[in-house]
Amino acid sequence: MRKDQAQPMNASGVAYFLLLAESIIVLALGLYMVALGFTHDKDWLPYLSVTGFAFAGSAALFALARGVRTRKRWANSPAILANLIALGVAKYQFEAGVYWLAIPITLMGIAVVISLLKNIRISNS
Repeated sequence: MRKDQAQPMNASGVAYFLLLAESIIVLALGLYMVALGFTHDKDWLPYLSVTGFAFAGSAALFALARGVRTRKRWANSPAILANLIALGVAKYQFEAGVYWLAIPITLMGIAVVISLLKNIRISNS
């Protein structure tokens, strides 16, 4: 196959793009929280904690995406753990009846976990 031809995306490529998308989504949520802070009256300490957690989570997901892209083994376990936590969040969204949010979280979490497990299996063989 020539270099200029499109190659099929492997498991690490899928995981990279999904983790990058998660990072962008969490960053957008953090920016939304900042905008919300200027428009609503609220108790500041919990609000700042949630906003800081969103920005830290976005940075962590971005670092994990880069680690997966460069095939660093240290990135696999935290990325799987983050997405298992997201599946727990999706469970509570299902229970609350917020299906429009629960279904995408579930699908993305499962897709990332499966692609990372495939990536681990391929790198160990």
